[in-house]
Amino acid sequence: MIRRDFVANASHELRTPLTILRGYLETLLENPEDAQDSAYRTRALQVMSKHLQRIMHLVEGMLTVSRLENASAPSLKQELFDFEELVNDVMLQLESMVQGRQATVNLRISPTPFPLHGDRFYWSQIIFNLVENALKVNAAPGLVLEIAAQKSPEGEIFITVQDNGIGIEAEDLPYVFNRFYRADKTGQVKGTGLGLSIVRHAVEAHNGEITVTSTPGERTQFCIRLQGQNQG
Repeated sequence: MIRRDFVANASHELRTPLTILRGYLETLLENPEDAQDSAYRTRALQVMSKHLQRIMHLVEGMLTVSRLENASAPSLKQELFDFEELVNDVMLQLESMVQGRQATVNLRISPTPFPLHGDRFYWSQIIFNLVENALKVNAAPGLVLEIAAQKSPEGEIFITVQDNGIGIEAEDLPYVFNRFYRADKTGQVKGTGLGLSIVRHAVEAHNGEITVTSTPGERTQFCIRLQGQNQG
């Protein structure tokens, strides 16, 4: 049933961009006068390029979810890396988006360096998707994000990504990690609907767990908990 639902949801998500692509292609092929109009042709190519990118992101996201569903800690690349360095690399990728939102990102990582053991690529995906999600759903300027990491005396590792944005309603919280689920019902928040699902699967593949709490209008916090013995 889960696999059938995945295929059905993926088909639904792909239908819109494919329909738009087909419409523009048919117009350009069947109406030579439109194809010769440089303004229309440029607009058509821009729209088709945009939706082709969306299809590519959807397909890549679905492949990532599929790989992670069949992954386990031993099957992932195991390496020791500095978590703070990884976060800084991710924030460079998101710098233009952070600036565009006039957001502030604070790091609270102790101790430094903060060694983490696991697949660096998937940890980049985890932090990237959590931060990008916060920026996407909070369009108003002035968002404050905090990324924190600490280790308990027992060796457990806790990584949190918190923001002071609009929050998530209580009825949406149980579903935010579901594939293609969108808490935003306005359609204004763009994305594939796979980011948080990728996060959950990547965390679980590292034998960790992720939870989310939110107080609408005040804060939202994603918390990742890793057992100390998995950190090498």
